[in-house]
Amino acid sequence: MVLPLLSKSSVSSLKYINVIILNAHIIKEEEKLPEISLHGLRHTSATLMISQNVDIRTVSNRLGHAQTSTTLDIYSHALQKMDEQASSALDTLLNHKISS
Repeated sequence: MVLPLLSKSSVSSLKYINVIILNAHIIKEEEKLPEISLHGLRHTSATLMISQNVDIRTVSNRLGHAQTSTTLDIYSHALQKMDEQASSALDTLLNHKISS
């Protein structure tokens, strides 16, 4: 899914994405997709890009941020998780090499 860059006024006028078409074919209530705001989709999109190692400049540009520091400040939680994963991967690699 590619989300277009939207102005704040267009985002506020389109408060929620309608998932009725997708939900119409689902019988069980617990399997239906939740309604999610455009702002929520924006955050999800950015977090997914970061988790897939898309460089922060690209993520920042797609979000329309003038400075990458804005993106880094807002999405630091995703970056911290990636740092923990990198640390764990390095630890596993080093411990495997030492014990071999």
